[in-house]
Amino acid sequence: MRVTLSHAISARSVRSVLESYGYSAEQIDRTVSTDCPTLLALAAIERQVGLAAIDRLDLSKSAAGAEPTEVGPQQLIPAPLPTPRSSGAGRIYA
Repeated sequence: MRVTLSHAISARSVRSVLESYGYSAEQIDRTVSTDCPTLLALAAIERQVGLAAIDRLDLSKSAAGAEPTEVGPQQLIPAPLPTPRSSGAGRIYA
């Protein structure tokens, strides 16, 4: 996985956290490459600097030579949950 953050200081902080978990992490300017599992890495990034600090996220597939999947920051923010619709059941009419 490779993530580009908005600032080099944020990238340094993320690299340090991922290395503290025992995973390899390489930083080049604002970009951090790691072998950390994606869900764990995203949780660490969220806790450390916030998901809004991500400019670009490349998720590589496990198959050798596969093209990376790019994810923009707007795709990392979960959509609001739909509000439940009233079915009318349980209403009491006078």
